[in-house]
Amino acid sequence: MSNISPEKIKSLREKTGAGIMDCKNALVENNGEVENAIDWLRKKGIAKANKKASRIAAEGLIGISSNNKSCFMIEVNSETDFVSKNKDFQEFIESLLEIGLQKKCNLEELFSSKFNNDYSVKDALNNIIAKIGENIVIRRLIHLDIETDKNQVGIYIHNKATENLGKIGCVVLGNHIENNENISGLLKKIAMHISASKPIALNQGQLKDELIERERSIFLEQLINSGKPKEIIDKIVDGKINKFISEITLLNQNWILDPSKRVSEVIADFNNEFKCSFKILDYKLFVLGEGIETDIKDFKNEVASQISDSK
Repeated sequence: MSNISPEKIKSLREKTGAGIMDCKNALVENNGEVENAIDWLRKKGIAKANKKASRIAAEGLIGISSNNKSCFMIEVNSETDFVSKNKDFQEFIESLLEIGLQKKCNLEELFSSKFNNDYSVKDALNNIIAKIGENIVIRRLIHLDIETDKNQVGIYIHNKATENLGKIGCVVLGNHIENNENISGLLKKIAMHISASKPIALNQGQLKDELIERERSIFLEQLINSGKPKEIIDKIVDGKINKFISEITLLNQNWILDPSKRVSEVIADFNNEFKCSFKILDYKLFVLGEGIETDIKDFKNEVASQISDSK
């Protein structure tokens, strides 16, 4: 396939940091499949890293609300950051938090729910779009059930717009047999750690085998022409895999407040100190715009487009 569109080349460049011709060659070699092209570039040592997350430009807010039964988190996106500071936009999300916490609904059910006991959420969304003048998307939501009084949640919101709204939201669900006033503080710190370190799983057991094998094949390809004996290459790859797992699983990550300890060790130390049996059951993390690719505007052009739309 030699007819590769400029858009695909641009997308691959943004994700990998590789040059134009390298990206084009990678796409040609992989029949235009972007994800396969990323692996191809990494195996060749050309891709610096998958830079997808750092190129995200979607705006809006993440909201979190909770009671003694459950915790609810939602992401609502807008076109520009101006909207996240808009009072109507913020109040719209606050109303969604109330509905979501009460109904424990999925996204489809949320749209058909009553908004302020009047019209539907879908109609309310259309109204706020018309009022603000930007496209607004209710993108995703999650619920965490607290279930028993032995379960407890910790919440962290980064870059707050209000008490319940911000740019990054994290909820951690913990379990303990003994009540201890220090558990809430530990849960908050763990939520802050997750927001900064962004693990993709709680532990190794939650990782998909395909993910590990994909990384292993990339590491092997990188070392295949090193001239080292096979047994040495296998040991190096095993070491790289262990490091990879420790970087992406919460309990194996280095504790952000003391990198000499792993998160699992911090929890063990806490339990020893306070004679507790605290453990993490689950966590959810929303990073605003994560996984959305958009055109990046500079501030001057963004303001110009706002002025143009207001005429």
